[in-house]
Amino acid sequence: MGARLGVVDSHDSTEELSYSNSAKKSNFSISKGQRESLGLINIGTFLEYFDFKVYIHVTVILNVLFFPKTDPYTQSLLMALSFSMAYLLRPLGSLLFGFLGDIWGRKTNIIITTLMMSIASFVLGCMPTYDQVGWIAPLAVIICQAVQGISSGVEIIGAIVYTAELVKAPRNYFFSALIGVAAEFGTLFSLLLCTALLTLRPEDGWRYVFFIGSGIAVIGSIARTRLKESPEFLKAIQKAKKNGGAKSFIFRAFTEYKSNTLNYFLLELRGPFLFFLAYISLSELLARNYGYTPTQIILHNLFISLASFSSYICFVFIARYIHPLRLLKRIGFVLLAISIVMPFVINDNSSIKVIFLMQALIASLNITGIADAIFTRGFPVIGRYTVMGVSYSLARAFAACGTSYGCVVIASKYGFLGVSVMMALIMTLHLIGVYRFVPCKEDRLIEESWRRERDSNPR
Repeated sequence: MGARLGVVDSHDSTEELSYSNSAKKSNFSISKGQRESLGLINIGTFLEYFDFKVYIHVTVILNVLFFPKTDPYTQSLLMALSFSMAYLLRPLGSLLFGFLGDIWGRKTNIIITTLMMSIASFVLGCMPTYDQVGWIAPLAVIICQAVQGISSGVEIIGAIVYTAELVKAPRNYFFSALIGVAAEFGTLFSLLLCTALLTLRPEDGWRYVFFIGSGIAVIGSIARTRLKESPEFLKAIQKAKKNGGAKSFIFRAFTEYKSNTLNYFLLELRGPFLFFLAYISLSELLARNYGYTPTQIILHNLFISLASFSSYICFVFIARYIHPLRLLKRIGFVLLAISIVMPFVINDNSSIKVIFLMQALIASLNITGIADAIFTRGFPVIGRYTVMGVSYSLARAFAACGTSYGCVVIASKYGFLGVSVMMALIMTLHLIGVYRFVPCKEDRLIEESWRRERDSNPR
């Protein structure tokens, strides 16, 4: 595929690459300029996901304030609507901003999307309640959540693409995976701050969380103005201009990489489903059966997020010794096994401890970032931002809308047996995507070198 577009395998070499133990140990060896750029990227992703996840985690509070009071089933549907709007409009945003990112560069997009998140967070902090302005409140909240969803989806793909291009393989495996760690830390910090402010100010503490998030997002946008475009992108865009222009390369990326585009869509399906199941669906069980208040659920989810953050860090370092794709496949099969076991463990009589352990386990295994650099380099340099962004966003929109409403409707009819069947289906599709995805030539050589080293040193 790289020969057709001439820009996908920008590091390809006819020489066989080695991924020896000495290479693994040098994964942290990068220049001062690269360290600064990676630091700015990760700080920005942390701030972006702090703002994005604040709303999702305080949904249990905001739904009471911004939506009309109704029965529990309808309230669950409203929660599903609020959750899904964070993903529903992402594909359109990714198509627009991905296209601009492939023509203008990654830096501009990253700054714009961070500012979008800041504005949406500030508006949410100022928002009057349903009792004050009626249906204007839920409508405005849904619009703000849609803007946040577009912003976070475009931003994280931009961060992943930028990192994968800034550092050469296989070192970019590790540094691209750190983007996921930054996003997890943003989630954890949002829950920590929500818990603290809601404890100090139960009535309006959530507003201060949004104001703080808006302010630090502005700081993040300003800091990211110091970023420089990656040499790989600059080289590719100059080549594209001499061969028909960047627009033609973007179109060809969609048409000539259809298989990888579909596989990337499939492997990204699992994220929203597992998130909704761990943090929202199972938490509703605590509210319904054990009378948990919204503040108690947020505190409960804080410990789940802490477990998820810790496990993500562990997996990132494990992926330095087990090839990221191999590790991702193993995690996928573990989650598939959990989907089979879950109906026998989770029901209306499950204890708080059992529910927590299941939530923590699912959240801790909801990881795809360890192989992000490999997936990024499976697409041409000019076009990868658009193709990855649209595939990622379509997968998230499809999974978020389908699973949020599906969990509510199916769980009401078939209990967690139905939810488990949904999980098994999504994990099967995820594994198909991982197995069928074709890395670029250099990454295939690295994987082959790694495999030979493992076979020659059996444990």
